[in-house]
Amino acid sequence: MPDPADPIPASPTPVGKIFPRNLTARADYQVRGNPAGTRPESGVDNCFPGLELDQRNLDTAFFPGLTVDFHRPTGSQVTAISSGPALDQGLTTADLPLFLWAVCGRTTVDQTEPNAPVFTCTNLEGLDVWRRVHDLLPGRVAVLLGPSPGRFSPGPNAIREDLNALRQEGRSLVRRSTDGVLQTAVLVADRARYLDPNGVIDPEVYRPGELTRSLCAPWQYDFRDCGCYYWAASKPDIATSSDGVHRDLDFLRRDRTDPPQPDQPTNVGRRGRQLGYAQLINNWNMLPVVLNGRENDSLGVPVTPATEPLTPEQVIAELEYLATVEHALCVEYLFAHYSLNAPMRLPEGADNTTARIYSAAEEVFSVAVDEMRHLRWVNEALGALGRPPRLGRATHIHRQLDRPFELKPLTSEQLDWFIEVERPSQEVGTSIDGMYVRLHEALRREPERYPQADRLMHLIKLIIDEGNDHFLRFTAVRTHLTGLSPETYLRPLRDETSEPLEDSMLRLSDENYALVLGTLNSTLMLGDRAAGALIEQARRAMFNFHEVNHALADRGVAPRFTLPVGFAEAATGLPDSEWITRAAAAATSARQAVGVLGEETERAMVLRQQADSQALLTTLLLHQAGPTAPAYDSADTAPDDHDARPDISPVPARPPAVPGTGPTAPGAPLRGPGYTADQPDISPGAHRTPPDDPDVPQDNDR
Repeated sequence: MPDPADPIPASPTPVGKIFPRNLTARADYQVRGNPAGTRPESGVDNCFPGLELDQRNLDTAFFPGLTVDFHRPTGSQVTAISSGPALDQGLTTADLPLFLWAVCGRTTVDQTEPNAPVFTCTNLEGLDVWRRVHDLLPGRVAVLLGPSPGRFSPGPNAIREDLNALRQEGRSLVRRSTDGVLQTAVLVADRARYLDPNGVIDPEVYRPGELTRSLCAPWQYDFRDCGCYYWAASKPDIATSSDGVHRDLDFLRRDRTDPPQPDQPTNVGRRGRQLGYAQLINNWNMLPVVLNGRENDSLGVPVTPATEPLTPEQVIAELEYLATVEHALCVEYLFAHYSLNAPMRLPEGADNTTARIYSAAEEVFSVAVDEMRHLRWVNEALGALGRPPRLGRATHIHRQLDRPFELKPLTSEQLDWFIEVERPSQEVGTSIDGMYVRLHEALRREPERYPQADRLMHLIKLIIDEGNDHFLRFTAVRTHLTGLSPETYLRPLRDETSEPLEDSMLRLSDENYALVLGTLNSTLMLGDRAAGALIEQARRAMFNFHEVNHALADRGVAPRFTLPVGFAEAATGLPDSEWITRAAAAATSARQAVGVLGEETERAMVLRQQADSQALLTTLLLHQAGPTAPAYDSADTAPDDHDARPDISPVPARPPAVPGTGPTAPGAPLRGPGYTADQPDISPGAHRTPPDDPDVPQDNDR
């Protein structure tokens, strides 16, 4: 520690230097033995417990001579009297405990002295009172004290005089009963300063430990109070019993008997059943280990079966395939979401049946969004391995699962398939989750064979962990729909359209789909150079795609999810900024048609979406997302013609049914149901190619 008599080492003062009065600001040297947190630039102040300094403890001495404890549910209590007006008015420790009943003083600079506010402590907990006290400006303040908790006090009505008038007069007064018991006390003084003349927190006022005494120590305090709705937690809030029968159990419940009590829906009810601070300090080791969401100390650490590790070439091939699987699952989940008879937003006052179907639909949609995020993560892993993006869509899901890609409504059978494909697995190669387990094991065993191995393992682990959540969400969907007939929760979707507006909306859906994929491809190609801007544009395109599809489903029309050429499962053509510009132009044309043919709701929708398209093109121009492709490692993945521009004409996932017409001729404009010879073609230069066109790359079966 430095010599108190000479706290600052002698050194020449530079000419013109501004010398601070704050002593800590002048301490520009390291004191040997002091931790880094003692430096002013390293300390962390916080007005809620958890870090290095609890700011609220400064206000315990806001009034000269009084020590006030704000950490009480019944109000702010005076715990000590040491000097100042309290002693001058004859108050002693025999009068304690006393409580704040009211406070008066200026809190903003524009307040005049006659208009200084009076704050009552009635119906306020101690920390609510502290918030008022903390706002008091330097200058004269008045406090009204009484013998009962301030939360239940009469506040400033306990005295006949006006508290602000007494403050301005500087007049303190004490009233006692005939037997000497204090009834009320008004004390007036200038708000106490925290710092001494040298600019240091006054050691005569704040003793060692007082500024940190309410922090979360020992560790059990934070362990108990931090949860998923407040702060980053090191424990689960809820868990499932070891046998999987009882779900949503409070992890900190005090009663550990069987069968366990379910969790409480409110924080008050929950905390009343939890281990308290003292109990947790003494019995923390009674809490079980939670693995895979289940409470069971006997589970142990999952052991991956011994298998031959994948080679780097096999890891790349597996990632390229899994990228197409994530895309396919995302689309299957989205179509299932639109098949549910639920609105895009739940209206107020919705009946129970509508609310249940909506809840099921939201669960399915949230999983679809996660799959799109998985598609991005898998491609980021491929990028770390020096490979180009792979945004194609699988036609089959292989390995232990062997099922073709299909757009189906969310029947009971389809839901069973979703639950099965998302079922968690700690076994190598079983289910989608097991495929990622095998990849993670290969990276873990031989990290030296992979660039950025740590980042790759992190990305793969994120996907594995979210897979378990998907399994639980689809299981929750089954719960939401239990007891409802398919006729109730499913809406009939038809492939045929009945009017030109629906044709244009289908085309807009397809063009928005192309924009989503093209924008995601561009941001993956640019990497860090895009600074996240294009990801935001991809999210907007995804929302627009979702909005149009919902509007189609509301009309009873099934979205087509027409896959653009260049995005087939094994396609190698990479769209560039020119491709996206053409796709945006096609989307603009479709929006214009929808705006002309639609009503006010459709016009408002396309107007919003047009602004997003303009923002996308501006962002592309800003980041110069040109036709720059990474170097390819093998000849079979290199584009044959780097100057070729892939056609944005889509390959339908399901060919649009056009009653009374034959297949669409190559190069012909899209003509959906309701088309007549007099109807103008509103797709400028764009054309749709039938799936059997030999000149168009088709989806390959891996």
